[in-house]
Amino acid sequence: MRRWLIGLAKALGLMLGAAVLAFTALLWWPIADPPTPQRHDATLFDGAQIVDVARGTLTEPQQILVQRGRITDMAPRLAALPPRTRRINARGRFLMPGLWDMHSHSWQVSPQLHLPLQLASGVTTVRDMMGCPEASDPLLACHADKARWSAEAVAGSRAGPRFVGDASFFYDDAALSPAAVAARVAADKASGATLLKVYNRLSLPAYRALTDAGRQAGMPVVGHLPKAVPLAEAVAAGQRSFEHGRIFIEGCFAGAADWRAGKLDSLPRPQLLRRMLANRDAAGCAGTMAAMASMGAAFVPTLVTREEDARAHEAAFMNDARLALADPLSRWAYRDDAAGTTQLYASAADRTLLAAALKQAQADTQAAYRAGVPVLVGSDTIIAGPRLHDEMALLVAAGLTPAEVLRAATLDAARFMGLADDHGSVAVGKRADLVLLTANPLADIRMTRRIEGVMLNGHWHDPRALTAYVRGQAGHWGNMARMIWGFVTSLASATL
Repeated sequence: MRRWLIGLAKALGLMLGAAVLAFTALLWWPIADPPTPQRHDATLFDGAQIVDVARGTLTEPQQILVQRGRITDMAPRLAALPPRTRRINARGRFLMPGLWDMHSHSWQVSPQLHLPLQLASGVTTVRDMMGCPEASDPLLACHADKARWSAEAVAGSRAGPRFVGDASFFYDDAALSPAAVAARVAADKASGATLLKVYNRLSLPAYRALTDAGRQAGMPVVGHLPKAVPLAEAVAAGQRSFEHGRIFIEGCFAGAADWRAGKLDSLPRPQLLRRMLANRDAAGCAGTMAAMASMGAAFVPTLVTREEDARAHEAAFMNDARLALADPLSRWAYRDDAAGTTQLYASAADRTLLAAALKQAQADTQAAYRAGVPVLVGSDTIIAGPRLHDEMALLVAAGLTPAEVLRAATLDAARFMGLADDHGSVAVGKRADLVLLTANPLADIRMTRRIEGVMLNGHWHDPRALTAYVRGQAGHWGNMARMIWGFVTSLASATL
């Protein structure tokens, strides 16, 4: 018996050692780089109609010359071209500015997965909405990572978008004191963050300290609306952007004061949502939207996240073929979240509430836009590039026109970030962040998916090659091992 136990222990030890060695080998398994862009001193788009996002119109066919990362000339027929100009036949094509994803998230594996897929989807600019709790992290992309990736993308040595805003790790600890908030803001600024991300559980005194410290540090507060904070106060305090369609569902609830005070905490989630949808303070909501417009506070509804709740029980939706472009760990987390939603909203009546919440979020988006609130386009999902196009379609379904949505996803975003002199439209002097389409997106917003090529800072990328690369990387065991190791060892894992 003793010999048998010793033999079993040795066998188990060998198996464990082999497993550790195999996992270690996966962690160090070389990962191929994405396809690099084509490099030319000068590029001519010959015969494209320009999508004028400011006016919502098309131009007559133009020749558009790009040199050193900028649009340097544009006319129906240019008199002369630099030597060795690369000519792209764009007749019958439509040239628009690159898309901006104003609610994106990046991970350590993003250079192999999310960033090339965003670029292949026409996303040339992102505002990243979460940093790291420390200077470095094995799971999350930190400020130094994103700054490096952005610089490499602009230089043409990496396939990915440029980053124009980088949020801190979220402020969500209900026990954070005002003094601790002020100290952390100073640390976030020193780390390279440009935005302060607020989340759900922050106390009202801590929130006030955050907006005060952010104002002094020149770091806008963005993100969620903490439960303890009235929406009107957050707007008056200068929160720069509000994320997700539930902002107005919760903030315009006639019983919001009782909810914030915890008097409704005993209600099951479906019952609470039913109350919020049925009892709206319409006049107060209109006043809050007017105040947001006056303050220049933006709304990023991420309607796709409400759609994911509303359709979590639909097998066809949950088996979206595009999920094959995400790594297995992210797919598991996505489906696990959906399973949690279907358990909370188990009955058919409960599920109609989720569909009603999506419709209410769309109605609120339309109302906010008509009130003058900057409505911006963000994805906040694991297949961010393709889902940004779904977000634009949901915005059109909400009542915005294709022209308004295209402007929101380009020029309005650039204006909001103070970068419209260089970005956001196709004009001489601006950066050559461009998307060449085979169909007119002003006629049908779904045509933004018909991408023939993407240019970032004058570098021409092939979306088909990038998508094929991501598809291969999504099933790469090395990336899977890196995600698992990052999740197990990251200080942030418990809060995600």
